[in-house]
Amino acid sequence: MVGILITVLVSRPGSSDGDGKAAPATDGRPPASTSSSAPAQPPASATPGAGTGAGAAQVRYGPADLAADVTDSGSYIELDTSRPVVSGSSVKGADVIFGASIGDPTLFVPESASSLAPLPATGPAPSAGECAESVDRNGTYTADVKRGDRFCLLTDQGHVAYLRVVTAPSTGQGRLNVTVWDMPAA
Repeated sequence: MVGILITVLVSRPGSSDGDGKAAPATDGRPPASTSSSAPAQPPASATPGAGTGAGAAQVRYGPADLAADVTDSGSYIELDTSRPVVSGSSVKGADVIFGASIGDPTLFVPESASSLAPLPATGPAPSAGECAESVDRNGTYTADVKRGDRFCLLTDQGHVAYLRVVTAPSTGQGRLNVTVWDMPAA
């Protein structure tokens, strides 16, 4: 507990960094020039996996469309296999359920894990690193979906996925465009 408190106090603006030099105080605005500091968010063109450890993330699957029956309890989708597994019944290790059991189509993470993050409706496809950061910041376990919605997902085995809703009917076949990455070891 004391270590956490010291870490918090030392990392505050204007505190000493332990070498006798005080960290510059800021007013919360970014510095006028960013040439000597890294941006807070990697640009959309950043290398996949940027900010997630040594090396780059490798695409495991996709981008490719995946069909899933959203009727009733929906389809269970497992993304940790070499190719996604879609099943109309519970699949051990399923990472997301695409269904419309109570009307509107939804994505739901089994066991209510907060590993699904909505993205803005427009913009370039994110990198693996951007997706992982989005889940860290905005993770939830369920979301109503419609055509064009975009999400990042962290699987139960640590893979990162990008999901774009292609179709989302209240019954019948829905489609997701899916990319799954293997993340580098930290």
